Amino acid sequence: RFGTEDKRPAAEEILSELGLSWSAAAAMGDDWPDLPMLRRAALACAPSTAHAEVLAVVHHVTTRLPGAGAVRDLCDLLLVASGVYARELEAAGR
Repeated sequence: RFGTEDKRPAAEEILSELGLSWSAAAAMGDDWPDLPMLRRAALACAPSTAHAEVLAVVHHVTTRLPGAGAVRDLCDLLLVASGVYARELEAAGR
């Protein structure tokens, strides 16, 4: 939840509400409070300006900055990996 300091419990609450586990979770963070959540997520991402400790544990670093498309990069990555991006692009061309 936005503005929370202890992000792991907040993320666990959201996952529980959705009936999901950490093995189905992607997360993005940029600083120390994000580390417990990032360490548990199946896919951990950070913008290139993230703290060095965060950059050391994430699976993917976005090329765009926070507030300038970093989350969109993560969303596109998930859509491409799931095949949804290609399907929607093809449908848009019809």
